[in-house]
Amino acid sequence: MSFISNDSFKCTLKKTVGVFSVLFAFLLSAQANVVCMCVTTPVTFLEVIDGDSIWVKKEGRKVLVHFSEVDAPEINEPGKTLECPQDQQKARQARDLIQEMLTSAKEVGLIIKEEISQQELRAQVYADGLSVGQELLYKYLAVEGQGNWCETKKSD
Repeated sequence: MSFISNDSFKCTLKKTVGVFSVLFAFLLSAQANVVCMCVTTPVTFLEVIDGDSIWVKKEGRKVLVHFSEVDAPEINEPGKTLECPQDQQKARQARDLIQEMLTSAKEVGLIIKEEISQQELRAQVYADGLSVGQELLYKYLAVEGQGNWCETKKSD
C-alpha cells in the first residue's frame, strides 16, 4: 500500500488552492471590465452638456446626443433653485465622469436608438468599448429610465 505523506498532501492542496485563486481573480476582473463587442458608429467627442447629454461630431456634423435608457440629474441653470442640493452634486459628478471617460478614450462610439433630427439623437455611448451609461449606473450617478429628480422651483 502506498500512502501520501501529510506534508505532500498539504503542499498539493496549497498549489491547487493557489491555482484556483488566480483563476477566480482573473474571472472576476474579466467580468468587471466587460467590453462591448458590438458595432458602434464612430464619432468625435466634442463637449459634455450634463450627466446624460453630450455634443459629438458625426459624419462632419455637430450632433447633440442624449443618452438612451439612463437619466442623470440636470445641472442647475442660473436663476433657478432646486429643492435637493444633493442632486446638484450628483449632476456635477456625472458630468465629470463623462468628461473623464470620453476625453481619455481612444475611440468613442454610439449605438443609435432614435434619430430625433439631423442634429439630435438618442443613443448608447461607448468609450473604448465601455458603456458610459452603465458606468453612470454603477456609480449611482444615474438611474435607468426616467429619474425622479427634484423639481425646479420658480424664482419669485
